[in-house]
Amino acid sequence: MGWSARRWWRMTTAACLVVVIGLMSIEVGMLVKQRSTKNPVRPVTTTRINEWTRQKLQHVEPKQGTDTMSAPNPCQPNHRFVFIKIHKTGSSTIATMLQRYGYRRDLTFALPSGAAHSFPMSNQRYRFDTPQLVFQWNLTDRSGALVWPALGGYQVLVNHAPYNRTVDEILIPNAVYFTMIREPLARTESFFRYFLFDQAVPHKANEDPLEVFMRDPQRHTQKLSNNKWTKYFRNGQFFSLGLEREDYKNLRAVEAAIDSLSRGMDLVMLNEYFDESLLLLKKLMCWDFQDIVYISKAVRRPSGNHTSIPAGLRDQILRWNAADLRLYQHFNRTFWTKVQKYGPEFGHDLDTFRAMKESATQACMATGSRQWDWHNSSYWKLPPNASEKCRDYTRDDKAWVMLIRSRMRTKSSAFIKYRNG
Repeated sequence: MGWSARRWWRMTTAACLVVVIGLMSIEVGMLVKQRSTKNPVRPVTTTRINEWTRQKLQHVEPKQGTDTMSAPNPCQPNHRFVFIKIHKTGSSTIATMLQRYGYRRDLTFALPSGAAHSFPMSNQRYRFDTPQLVFQWNLTDRSGALVWPALGGYQVLVNHAPYNRTVDEILIPNAVYFTMIREPLARTESFFRYFLFDQAVPHKANEDPLEVFMRDPQRHTQKLSNNKWTKYFRNGQFFSLGLEREDYKNLRAVEAAIDSLSRGMDLVMLNEYFDESLLLLKKLMCWDFQDIVYISKAVRRPSGNHTSIPAGLRDQILRWNAADLRLYQHFNRTFWTKVQKYGPEFGHDLDTFRAMKESATQACMATGSRQWDWHNSSYWKLPPNASEKCRDYTRDDKAWVMLIRSRMRTKSSAFIKYRNG
């Protein structure tokens, strides 16, 4: 066979291979598309869809050949984050999980100054209008140089503080921002009883104090004005996220604030879908399953006196918290869009995560017991021989703040001693 013939044969063979490979690619693409649309995860706008989640997600198969526990992760874990902690949204459980993560990796926290575990509260809200409220912000060495910038600066903020992007970015530039919100009706009822408003509102023995309050919320709010928690009751979630009280009924201001949060928040989690939320956080932060395992804290004691809220009272509460309701409805929609973008392995990962969480809970329950404080809120009591892992899982946020502050004080003291010679 001559050179020209051989050349023609090679070119013809190559062309055939290209055609075959192209046809195979089309076939595989159609198969993948068919597989990915077989059990679609659809965003749902209603607020009560746990049953939908269970039915739709538990049967979604992971990608073939993917082991979500052991597959190499191409991204790098994020160690710079701001969590906006909002009262009665499940934030204590999230905060302690984040504190555990940061403490075990020796991250630096932007803590409240002094011995407080929350930033100081003004007449309006928790004050977070200056970095000088942060623990050791002004600490200097003998030459007058600030210590913490030389040590790498702050990396984490999880304590109660209002959303203030200006101060946040000074403290922790290039951070990931996230928060957790809760369905307004459930949060209102929980907040009312947790902060003992039910005992402060005069009512008859056969009356529901929350219903009495809602008959004239303006008058009762005025009577409770000396209670520092009152400002966080009505539309308290949006208030913590920066909406001013005079704008609660201003639809244009509410929508503008929602739009701003949509651009500023990397993730808004939902209390009603706690585990699903943590899976989204895990993926966002490039963390491992073990990093998001938790044991629930500050869970209210079940009460035989607790009854469902009547429809009329429910409507009153939602109208009174209209700004929070719009906030929740918006981020409920975007939440399920993020679930859909997670991929078809979501259901498999959710099962894996819940199995790990249950294993940790059972292991720690075997040596400890759930106790109840004066708020009728739960905490864990462990014996002296409990494992360090169980201590980490059950430690509350105040205890974590003490540990973190002590480590930071030790680190800064050693650095100053080194600097000063």
